[in-house]
Amino acid sequence: MQLWNDVESTYRDRTPTSADFHAETKRHVPSGVGSTYREWDPHPLYIDEASGVHFTDVDGNDYLDFGLNNGAGMSGHAHPAITEAASRQLDEGTLYTKPSKLLHEAAAELKKRWSGMDLVRFTNSGTESTMHAIRVARAHSGKDKVLKIEGSYHGCHDYVLLSKAAGREKLGHADRPTRVVESEGIPTKVAETVEIGPWNDLEAIESVLREHINEIGTIIVEPIVMNVGVTQPYGEFLQGLRELCDEYGLVYIFDEVKTGVKVAPGGAAEYYDVEPDLVTMAKSIGGNLPVGAFGGSEAVMREIENGAAHYGTYNANPLALRAVITQLRDVLDDDAYRHVNDLGGRLVAGYEDIMADHGITGHVEHVNSQGIVSFTDETIRDYRDWIEHVDVEFHENYWFAMLNRGVMPHPHSASQQWTISVQHTEEHVEEHLEAFETIAPRLADEQGE
Repeated sequence: MQLWNDVESTYRDRTPTSADFHAETKRHVPSGVGSTYREWDPHPLYIDEASGVHFTDVDGNDYLDFGLNNGAGMSGHAHPAITEAASRQLDEGTLYTKPSKLLHEAAAELKKRWSGMDLVRFTNSGTESTMHAIRVARAHSGKDKVLKIEGSYHGCHDYVLLSKAAGREKLGHADRPTRVVESEGIPTKVAETVEIGPWNDLEAIESVLREHINEIGTIIVEPIVMNVGVTQPYGEFLQGLRELCDEYGLVYIFDEVKTGVKVAPGGAAEYYDVEPDLVTMAKSIGGNLPVGAFGGSEAVMREIENGAAHYGTYNANPLALRAVITQLRDVLDDDAYRHVNDLGGRLVAGYEDIMADHGITGHVEHVNSQGIVSFTDETIRDYRDWIEHVDVEFHENYWFAMLNRGVMPHPHSASQQWTISVQHTEEHVEEHLEAFETIAPRLADEQGE
């Protein structure tokens, strides 16, 4: 408790203008933020500018950024190639509401990275991507129900705001998780079209499928449950899901909004060598511009031509497409992946060494450039392990202590992960680790109490 009092006091002293902006903005905007996730106690940071791997708040504090816009910024802030391409497009127009030559170029760049992707449609966000993908999958399967994984996050439309961050008392049996609605305003009838299954348990998944054999037509998964501290699939879990989808005639959706083009050039589908029927994308495919996409097999995607609706005034706008082409063709090349993955290894090793040196219980969950420190010695296999073993309050102390040292280690929340960008260097990794080294003795004392 004393550590939290100290870090909160320091944070308040460093950010009085953010506090003032928050109070004023709440008069005009619910909670004073543009997305509910961005609100935190005692008040969120208000940002003045960002460039490279740093951002500056309205109080003039500079931060080394490993949060990078919830993972959208694998190119870093204001990457010169992205900025130049976007600036050029500004002069040529930002919205046509008609197709342009950029459309097939951007789609072709995505298809190069996912071997099973025959056709692509563009959206404006990850939420839109999963929403449209689920609709197309339902049209193809002819069945209304979707199976999603307990603890996974797929955006904020009504069909997926279920069993994402439910309290332990609401979860039900591990083999048959309870469906928990996590937002006001979601109709009960809508929620009833979704069934919940556990992560890393094929037998339990198949049991749910058998129970609803004539109702479930789609499975959607984060191939790495990034919103539960980078929880990976164990053994042949993803391949096993592929086999179950084939056996039961289901459409298999990989939500690669967070993993796509990040854990590997072709995302988790490449990393784990599994071919889904549909892939949803957003975030780092667009170099920090608002864009999403979904694509997959021709058989499924042609449903859009057969009556599965996909509309949007801003879909495939030329500004976003120019950013996608530049990001995938010019920024995220082979050298970029070698660079970020090497830095990821250095950051992981540094954290592990510092925790060992100071007697801090913890380890790092990571895949290449993505990672998170978990202050527990327990293996995290699913959402229930995460809520059982991860001390969220302790992690909050760590996060604010790092922020007070001028380093955002990852987006706010113990469930989130860092992103290493192409603009990070070895020196930035060392700066990150030096901040952790500085706060480690206090964290060790707190953990030992």
